Amino acid sequence: MTETTSRRTRQAREWSLRVVQAAGVGVLAACCVLALPAAQARTDAEQALLTEVHSFSIASQDLAAALITFGQQSGLQVSVDPDLLQGLASTAISGHLSSEVALSRLLQSSGITWDYDAGTFTFRLLHSDGEGALELHNTVVLGNTEENSYMGTTVIGSRAIKAFPGANGDITTLLQMHPSVQFSTSQQSSNTPGEIAPADISINGAKYYQNNFMIDGISINNDLDPGAHDYNAVRRFDSSPSRSHGIALDANLLEEVRVYDSNVPASYGGFNGGVVDAITRRPTRQMHGNISYSMTRSEWTRYHIADGDQDNFNNASNENFQPDFEKTTLRGTLEGHFTDDFGAIFSFSQKRSVIPLKAYSNGYTNPNADNEKDQTRSLDNYMVKTYWNVNDRLTLDASLLYAPGEDLYFRENALNSEFTTSNGGTQGSLKATWIADTATWTHNLAVSELSSSRDAESDDFINWYYSDVKNWGVTTATTPRSAEGSYGDLEQVQKRLDYTADAVWQTFQFAGASHTFNTGIQLGYTRASWERETEASSVTTLARDTGTDCGTDPLCSVGKLYNSSNTRQWANAQNIYHAGRIEVDEKRYALYIQDSMQFGNLGLRPGLRYEGDDYMEKKTLAPRFSGDYDFFGDRSTVLVFGANRYYGRNLYKMRLDDGRDQLNSRYRRSSQSSPWTYLSTVSGEVRFSSLDIPYDDEWMVGLNQQWLNTDFSLKYVHRAGHDKVVKSYRNVVGAPVVDGYTSNYYVYTNQGSSESDNVTLTITPRDELKLAGTRTSLQWAFGWMRSEDSHRSYDSIINRDEYNDSDVIYDGKRISYLQLPPDNFNRPWTLRMTSITEIPQWNITWSNFLRYRGPYKQIIDTGKEIDDNGESLAVYEAAQVGGAATWDMRVDWELPTGKDQALFVGVDVKNVTDKINETISAGSSANVRYETGRQYWLEVGYRF
Repeated sequence: MTETTSRRTRQAREWSLRVVQAAGVGVLAACCVLALPAAQARTDAEQALLTEVHSFSIASQDLAAALITFGQQSGLQVSVDPDLLQGLASTAISGHLSSEVALSRLLQSSGITWDYDAGTFTFRLLHSDGEGALELHNTVVLGNTEENSYMGTTVIGSRAIKAFPGANGDITTLLQMHPSVQFSTSQQSSNTPGEIAPADISINGAKYYQNNFMIDGISINNDLDPGAHDYNAVRRFDSSPSRSHGIALDANLLEEVRVYDSNVPASYGGFNGGVVDAITRRPTRQMHGNISYSMTRSEWTRYHIADGDQDNFNNASNENFQPDFEKTTLRGTLEGHFTDDFGAIFSFSQKRSVIPLKAYSNGYTNPNADNEKDQTRSLDNYMVKTYWNVNDRLTLDASLLYAPGEDLYFRENALNSEFTTSNGGTQGSLKATWIADTATWTHNLAVSELSSSRDAESDDFINWYYSDVKNWGVTTATTPRSAEGSYGDLEQVQKRLDYTADAVWQTFQFAGASHTFNTGIQLGYTRASWERETEASSVTTLARDTGTDCGTDPLCSVGKLYNSSNTRQWANAQNIYHAGRIEVDEKRYALYIQDSMQFGNLGLRPGLRYEGDDYMEKKTLAPRFSGDYDFFGDRSTVLVFGANRYYGRNLYKMRLDDGRDQLNSRYRRSSQSSPWTYLSTVSGEVRFSSLDIPYDDEWMVGLNQQWLNTDFSLKYVHRAGHDKVVKSYRNVVGAPVVDGYTSNYYVYTNQGSSESDNVTLTITPRDELKLAGTRTSLQWAFGWMRSEDSHRSYDSIINRDEYNDSDVIYDGKRISYLQLPPDNFNRPWTLRMTSITEIPQWNITWSNFLRYRGPYKQIIDTGKEIDDNGESLAVYEAAQVGGAATWDMRVDWELPTGKDQALFVGVDVKNVTDKINETISAGSSANVRYETGRQYWLEVGYRF
């Protein structure tokens, strides 16, 4: 170290100590845990410069480049010693911020602080090595992504992502922290702990398939058939299971997760619930990497199985019960900068689950075939992302993500019946950010291909009678059968091309207020298709006789039948599923405009979003309006309000259903040697017609309060859902009879509706709790919801009485059908606490997540009717479900092995106390199930 450098470092350290003496523990910047220096009193003019609000949009990048951008967007000059910035990166900032808050946040992760030079009206950056108030730590577990997000945006930061005890490592697991998010009843079922797919979530009571999942601002929704992934959907002959979460991104790739649950900006559309945007990490300045391996297994898991399920569990032969499993995850990352301006990151993860099951139901053992088989699950992520600061004004980001998922199943009691379903896919994007004199322009071009397909072991399903030749079936059945085969391959693919141009214009003064406009255009094209490439068939009806010859007929077998004198069986009827393709193209566009206005202490953000498409051939206009009033001008007490409309997305399932049945034909023959005779083509059972786009109207009010160095955020959100899509019958909706369709075919209709009231409260201390050398960040979150939503999904079939909103009996009371509560995502209230404790002297991080979900009533459709004064009313009962308490914990320990290198070990413990939590799923009776008990995960790895 030269004398000059040493003197500069010493001076900076002395300056830092003077701040500690003068300012004590410092002053917290609004919504940001940072110490702000107060080395000298400021004049009114200087204070005005520092507190003037501008629109900032600065990506995480090389700190020197970020500071130049800051100067351009704030109109302030930044003077800096370049030696202080070697190898440092900025924190991303976005939103309507004051200059001092924006700069503090920009420097948050750099180890650099700032001062203001009154003589030259410039900022001066100083190194903050040391101690006391200038020690920077991310203590906010959940916070706003911008200074004024109108209580609608929540961010889960990188520290919380890394520390959260969610060993499955997916995005939705992290959302357990969010008080507006509800999870499916089956998400933590003790019957199925071997699954690795992301959970279904509901935001503010909306349908789980009407959230907008995004990666770096690019949609990853799979709209082929997002509601179909239960046991029956997996085994349908003409479709393959699908999930709305089109790409299951591993949390290890993330810098942060942004959740927009209310007062959502006009730049976001395509949802009724909320937006979940996963922001991937940027590379470090120096070359670094890590690799890790984690696992759990059935031996490390405590099961809680209902008495009525115990026999099925012990003799599990399908994925509804998983007494044995092993889940593993292999992860790795390599990142760094090749030049000062160009960096890249490569990351991968491989998740696997092996689920051994019995090949036969009810514990049956067959001496002629394998009696055990494995089902498997896999989710892979391979991502390459580059960052290039071309010059002071232009940055280019490119990414390629390959994220396939495959699930291997088999049909119990059947031979050659394995089939693999594939999900996930590929996404590529190119993003250009141009800082012009009048606006910051962001252009984003993305392509993606998502799949929900099936690769079957056989094209033909035959349900033989058991014989001494076809001898692999179950002989204990009333009529012993030996089934074989499957229903052939299917391709369901969604290909998208999206382009977005977004402009954040320079702030200007007009009519006594500052204005910052945000405008944009979004263009998209999607081709969704369903295809059966090769013909398939099924045979379930066979004749039996005493014949002794089949010739070359594959649908005939000679062999003595079980407990019968017959020696031959042959198919006399079969269904042929012809090859065919159904596709739909959608061109869509959206325009939006939004103005962030500031009238003294009053902030307003009106906006409009206009959308159209040629699929439903509808155009929609969604007004967005948010506002707040800062009572004292220091963001310590802020009243927030808003009124907004959110339009959902089109689901391609509705068009891809139409015509699929008509590819199926029936054939018969009168004898084994007779030719097959065409009997009929199956009439269409579903007919597509244009629908209105479902939408939710929202109004909200909230209060942000800073008190005792703690942030209190109380919010009420009311949602009313309209034009929700459900299924009904032709004669119910009054549709015409159409040739080629059954006389009472299904149609989709906008008859569904919903209503919900949502209250959330979060309490976040702004300082870490420091005790005996440890640092602890805390947050409490409370959520309460009341909702009405009688329709389970877009495939829920409603009869005439339900279509007309007739009265029903629920829990002994007479109410209208539309007032029925939802049958899932229905816990009325939850209480959450998240803590992250760092013990530096031991290199340990200890994280805890405690959640209590209150008791509720589960609606049960009895299928019965009662007479009420001569009127027949459907009867629904309510089953009481108790409260559910869970404590999840993670402990991370590092053993340093060199400079920036360490061996690390992590242990997750889910449901630490092994609490028995009951659930009741929707159905015709109150079938009690339980959540998984205590479960251990172990992770070992090395970082360098």
